[in-house]
Amino acid sequence: MKRIFLLIVLWCGVWITASAQTAALSGRVTDKMTGEPLPGASVELSLKGGSSKVKVHLLTGLDGSFVVRHITVTGHYEVSVKYVGFDRYSEEVDLGGGSGKAMTVVLEPAKSELTAVSVSAGSRGSERSSQLADRRADILQNSLSARAIEVSPDLSVANTAQRISGVTLERSSNGEGQYIIVRGMEKRYIYTLVNGIKIPSPDNKNRYVPLDIFPADLLERLEITKTLTPNMEGDAIGGSVNMVMKDAPSKFSVSASAAAGYGSKFAHEDFAKFNNGPSLNQSPSVLHSGSYIATPADFPNSAFNHSFRHDPIDEVFGLSLGGRTLGNKLGIMVAGSFQNNYRNVSSTLFQLPDQLSDGGYQLASVDKRHLSVQQQRTGAHLRLDYRLDSRNKLSLYGGYMNLMRQEFRSVSDTSLELARVVPGYGRITNSYRSLHETQQIANFTLKGEHTLAPGFFMDWTAVYSKATLNRPDEANFSVNGSYLNTQPSPEPTNIQGASREFTHSTDEDKSGYLNFTYRSTIARAKVDWSAGGMYRDKHRISRYDNYSLTPLPDVIYNGTMDGHTFSVTDPQGTSEDPLNYTANEKVGAAYGMVRIEAGAWLLTGGARYEHTSLDWVSAVPGTKAGKTGDINYYDVLPSGNIKYSFTRKSALRLSYYSAISRPNFYEVIPYTRLNPETGLIEAGNPHLKRTTADNFDLRYEYYPKGLDQLVVGAFYKRLKNPIEYTITNQPDPLSGDPPSNNTFFVPQNFGNASNYGAELDLTKYWRWLGVRMNYTFTESSITTPKQHGTGTVNQTRPLQGQSKHVGNFSLLFKDDNKLGLNAQLAFGYTSARINTVSGYYNYDIWQKAFSQLDFSLEKRITHRWYVYGKINNLLNTPYQLEVHQPYTPPTGVPNYYPPFQTVGKNLLMRKDTYGVNYLLGVKFKL
Repeated sequence: MKRIFLLIVLWCGVWITASAQTAALSGRVTDKMTGEPLPGASVELSLKGGSSKVKVHLLTGLDGSFVVRHITVTGHYEVSVKYVGFDRYSEEVDLGGGSGKAMTVVLEPAKSELTAVSVSAGSRGSERSSQLADRRADILQNSLSARAIEVSPDLSVANTAQRISGVTLERSSNGEGQYIIVRGMEKRYIYTLVNGIKIPSPDNKNRYVPLDIFPADLLERLEITKTLTPNMEGDAIGGSVNMVMKDAPSKFSVSASAAAGYGSKFAHEDFAKFNNGPSLNQSPSVLHSGSYIATPADFPNSAFNHSFRHDPIDEVFGLSLGGRTLGNKLGIMVAGSFQNNYRNVSSTLFQLPDQLSDGGYQLASVDKRHLSVQQQRTGAHLRLDYRLDSRNKLSLYGGYMNLMRQEFRSVSDTSLELARVVPGYGRITNSYRSLHETQQIANFTLKGEHTLAPGFFMDWTAVYSKATLNRPDEANFSVNGSYLNTQPSPEPTNIQGASREFTHSTDEDKSGYLNFTYRSTIARAKVDWSAGGMYRDKHRISRYDNYSLTPLPDVIYNGTMDGHTFSVTDPQGTSEDPLNYTANEKVGAAYGMVRIEAGAWLLTGGARYEHTSLDWVSAVPGTKAGKTGDINYYDVLPSGNIKYSFTRKSALRLSYYSAISRPNFYEVIPYTRLNPETGLIEAGNPHLKRTTADNFDLRYEYYPKGLDQLVVGAFYKRLKNPIEYTITNQPDPLSGDPPSNNTFFVPQNFGNASNYGAELDLTKYWRWLGVRMNYTFTESSITTPKQHGTGTVNQTRPLQGQSKHVGNFSLLFKDDNKLGLNAQLAFGYTSARINTVSGYYNYDIWQKAFSQLDFSLEKRITHRWYVYGKINNLLNTPYQLEVHQPYTPPTGVPNYYPPFQTVGKNLLMRKDTYGVNYLLGVKFKL
């Protein structure tokens, strides 16, 4: 005990002595123009004179403050502070005798960069730059910076977007985000931009762009815009996604990363794979001619066979480098990303009977599915800008994105209506599917910015974009797979049938933009007059061929297709399938806009005119109505934004804009087609109309200091002719025959709808610790007719995809100095929403509430090297669909209930689980 006491006394003595011989320096760095703290400013402390080489380098914290606690060598020091876009600051201080000093550093914006500072002062891709972009935008937008993306748990743009206020995800088959929903408005109401330019979609049916194709590490900033101005395209009722790609930094920089990952499911499951190499890249009829007779040799059996891989490892690589040269006239940025991941998905899917009745509901069948999905996400871009002189600037962007998906799916399908319930008690059909798919988007943008005269500016943009989808040789086959309940031994596993599908589409855009701006001053108000227009020529081609293969009689499946032969039932493919179509769309637009800045007021308003001309030619027989068609319409879309700034730190915004949503191409082409994913017969609707909407927003913004912010808003949308899919009995769209037992899945216009709600976005930092949270409440309403018994009734419900409650909460730790550590624990919650609208009363299919917890960490190990880790889906939350009707067990099978069903509870229609995914890597930054 005495020894412990002596050690404590000795330690206190050493601490007191050391404290008496050290000094401390603290301070805060602020912006002279705004008075706001500057987080991430570079502070360097060096001893003046003498032989000692004492130097300290650190960065300011999230509140702009810095502290050097122990300075053991006394004397005169020079304090130097640097921040991108600001003049360098230096001051001499005298530190000695154990005394400390507190100082205030005020940085002045660099005169040569005042224009850039007004938009994105500070380091490009920083969180402060992103916040300033939101604060100074004429519209309502929420942004996520490159730095915030880098330290987040996300790898793709889709997953990254879910961190932004009011954004939820629609997921792909492997559980990753694919499309976004903004404030309850699903993907059809949102368009996608790259550097402010709209891009086409690789989807062969729809307009909307799958955001999982874009690697997040190529972005400088991700913007979700929630209002429009007249100089923006008008088909964005829900808003838009703008990916601002990495641009040339002010000085040469290099960033590189490499990582490896692992999925928790592979600890007890192998990954199923197949060889697509021998398969044709295009259908036989396309490779040869429409009259070509396909043979079994065109369809190698390798696509049917699969093997297993143990413990597959994910791979992630990224590289970007850029800077300025030729006396800062030329800026260059080159960036690339490669992500290869493996996912196993376990799924249980229930099917509804063709005919529904009131009361308790039974289920027709249950599928036990297993998916092994490999995805390779590749992205690369080149960005150049050249200042010819002080009045003229040219810029060029070229980007290429590629998403390869290879999927093997096995399904065990049990009929519940026939009392065939589990292996050993009924015949079960096993089916298998292998597909290899590539989606690509290429975009090339040339832009010029010119000063024509003092206060008179012009900019123009020429754009070529192309998106492609290629899913060649998708192989499907099924076999008998189990016992009969009257036999003790298994039945032979006979091959029942097989098919090979070929899907290919291209969506090509040629666009031009021209804008003029004249800046004037009227009675002390700064007034900008703008006018311009755009023209887009879109050309879409979709090709589809399906070949049915028939096995020899009584062919036994023994786990491999080697040695088996098939005959080709339809050797010329399916050239008359409606997925073979060509569509042309021309959109011309013009606008006029005025922007008035007078004291605390900022007003932006005007109107936009858009004319749309769509025509198509379908491959359906000429006797079918709707083989060809055209649609022409125009819209006048007014908008206005008012911003009143109470102080430099707080403002109130009021916005109104009118917008449209065009039908997807495939939706207006008359067709019927079985969707193997849903088991429903899809149908087109040539009478579909565009959706129009009036949109209102009110928002209060408060930015107390640094990166802190409080944003509170409300919104209201009134939609006319919203488009939703419904499950219904209707006449066959091709033959016009009256309703049969077939249930169609068809898009329709549904009168009027409303969507309103409120948002809260809060960020608060305490030096190195921070909290970021947002919450969105949304309520929507639409009334549609539903079949009920033998008649029809109207039912009011939410819009498809709208969740009432959406929230995100992130706990952040950021210490770039002492610990060199960044960590984030991110939680997201999405309440229940309608996944599929039914034509039957109270029979909509809902997605249950979904919660996700992710974690990320970055740690500096040397001056330029870092290690990082990401963990996704810590809660392993399942994706679940249900119908709000009580479940009734099948008759004839006492004491048996299908999995996940509870008598009297809601019918569970689907349950998918994805597991937890881990990633560990290294980074280099220069």
